[in-house]
Amino acid sequence: MSWNAAHGPAMIAAAQAHEALGAAVDDYIDVFAALRRAGVEVVGQDLGGLLGLYIDASTAGLPGCLINTGLEEVSMRHTAAHELGHHRLGHGTNIDHQQQSSGRWGEGWPQHEKEAEAFASWFLMPRPAVRSALLRCQLTRPQSALDVYRLARWLGTPYATTVRHLVRLKMIDRQSETLWLKHSPGSLKSELSIGPSPAPGSHTHVLLPAAHNAVLYVSSGDLLRLAVPGAGFDTVPDGLSTSPPASDTQMSLLEPPAHQTPDALWVSELLERDTTLTATTADAEVFHLTIRPVPQRRGSDQFRT
Repeated sequence: MSWNAAHGPAMIAAAQAHEALGAAVDDYIDVFAALRRAGVEVVGQDLGGLLGLYIDASTAGLPGCLINTGLEEVSMRHTAAHELGHHRLGHGTNIDHQQQSSGRWGEGWPQHEKEAEAFASWFLMPRPAVRSALLRCQLTRPQSALDVYRLARWLGTPYATTVRHLVRLKMIDRQSETLWLKHSPGSLKSELSIGPSPAPGSHTHVLLPAAHNAVLYVSSGDLLRLAVPGAGFDTVPDGLSTSPPASDTQMSLLEPPAHQTPDALWVSELLERDTTLTATTADAEVFHLTIRPVPQRRGSDQFRT
């Protein structure tokens, strides 16, 4: 089966799943809540070289999936959506490996894996959600690899997967896809950080005026870089810091002078609940953003929140 053939049924199945499972298609999609509504039990465990495992009801009496907690959050989300695809498409029990095949991405994948992979992209990145994320990035279409990285932060999706899906949405062309896939997420986040870069597995979030009143999902180690002209964060709430997590006792290169408000904050593991950040410009314009920490996925309990 070609990828074009796989995307047809996967797109339809994802749209049906959005409706059946009550997913808001114009915003960040909670795939773990969708799995719960689908009656699929989710358990997290370090699986080494495996991405995840889907077990159908005929095998265990009820459907379930196992997610590798050794992955970063966006990879766990994509894997969960892939397993939901197996469930919704009726594929039966499947084990998903880090490398489905050797060589080029997707080459030699069986039909059911291509369909589940395509489903994951359409489920996490329906067109309305991508448009909403573009608005928060103050874009109509991505113009660079940096734009795609920023877009993926609002969608909670892996960088390369987002690049490939933008072609399906006809928001970029194949030439841009080929060029932008040569960029690593690590180099892109370093370029956006303008100072110390988040550690592997963490991300840089660039907050523009269009993100006012939005909700942003974050993980420990993430960097929040305020890009609202003339503004700095009014306070540093509990669970955030002006220094990178590994250097809390040292002066950060981003540490502002005592008379200035910070324009960059780091998320620590102490952030446990929704927190509102505010910033005020010299013209008294106010910027609000709610940050929502994702849980440290483990066992089954943390996949129920």
